Amino acid sequence: MAETLISPGVLARENDISFIAPSAIEAGAAILGPTVKGPVEEPTKVTSYAQYVNMFGTTFPSGSTKQEFLTSIAVKSYFNQGGNSVIVTRIVTGSFGTASNTSIAADDAGAAPFTLSTLGKGSIYNNVTGSSYNEVGYDENSDGSIKSGSADNLRWEIVNQDKVNGTFGLLVRRGDDNSKNKIILETWNDLSLDPNSENYIESVIGNQSKSKAVDAGQYYITSAGEYINRSKYIRVSGVARQTLDFLANDGINVRVATSTGSLPTPQSGSFYGATGDNVVGGSTRDKYFGDINGTDTQGLTGACYSDAISILGNQDEYVYNIISAPGLLYEFGDHKT
Repeated sequence: MAETLISPGVLARENDISFIAPSAIEAGAAILGPTVKGPVEEPTKVTSYAQYVNMFGTTFPSGSTKQEFLTSIAVKSYFNQGGNSVIVTRIVTGSFGTASNTSIAADDAGAAPFTLSTLGKGSIYNNVTGSSYNEVGYDENSDGSIKSGSADNLRWEIVNQDKVNGTFGLLVRRGDDNSKNKIILETWNDLSLDPNSENYIESVIGNQSKSKAVDAGQYYITSAGEYINRSKYIRVSGVARQTLDFLANDGINVRVATSTGSLPTPQSGSFYGATGDNVVGGSTRDKYFGDINGTDTQGLTGACYSDAISILGNQDEYVYNIISAPGLLYEFGDHKT
C-alpha cells in the first residue's frame, strides 16, 4: 500500500488489488463447438452476434462452396431469441498456435522495438507467405492491400511517431483493407516504450498469454504475463528496446538522446507463423450439417470436447444457465466424453 501527500490534509492512498481474485464470467448460456477463428478452448463472453462474428467468424471455404459451423448458427439463434450474453468455447482438433507480427522497423534501423501476437489461433491469421515475412510490404499489392489478407485476419500500422515525448500510435486493421479504405478495428494512442510511463505499451494493450492446465483431473485456464489483455485482437508478446525514463525530471527534455532511435517508424505490416487448420473437407470430415454420427461431428469427435467441458465445470470461474454443444450426440455411447 502506497501513500502520497497531495497537499496539507489531503492524502491519496493506493490499495494493492493485485491479489484480489477476479469475479466469475457470467452469461445466460455456454456454447461449445468449432469456429472459423478465435482463441482455442478459452471460454469467452460475447454480448452480441456482431461481436461473435468479429471474434470467431462465420463462414469458410470448403472446395467450391462456403460452409458454416453449427456453433455460429446456434449463437445467432440464441441472440435472435432474446439472449443477451453467451460464453463461447472454440473446439479444435490438432495443434494450434498464434501469429506474430512481421518485423517492426525502429527509427535507428536497429532491432525491432517490440513484438505483437494475435490472441486468436490458427493459420487463418497468417497473411504473408513464404520466406518474405521479414520484408515489410513485400506481400502488398499496389493499393496497399495484402495479397493474403482476409476479413478473418489482421494487420498492424504504426502512426504518429513523437520523438519529443517518446510516443507513437498503433492501429489494428482488418486484413482485407487497403491504404485508401482502412478498416480500423482498434486504435491505441500515445503508446510508450518507457516502463515507468502510464502509457507503457504492455500495460495499455496487455501481454498475457493463456493456456490450458490441469490439477487433480480438473482443467482450467492459466495466464502468463503481468498485464491483462485490453485489446480484443492482439497482445504485446515482448518489448526488446525499452526507453526507461525517456523524459528527464523536468518532464520536457529527453534524458538520453539515443533513446529516440528505439521508437518505431510509421509503417504497416502483417502477421505470420500461426499453426492449425480448420477442418474443411475430407471424405470422413465433411458433415457440417447432415449425417452427423458418433465418429464425426463437423470434423470433430466427442473426445475433442472433454477438456473444454471440464474447464466450464469450474463454477468459481464460469456461471451460466444452460450448456450446449451443437452437433454433439449422446446415443448408445456416441461422442461420450
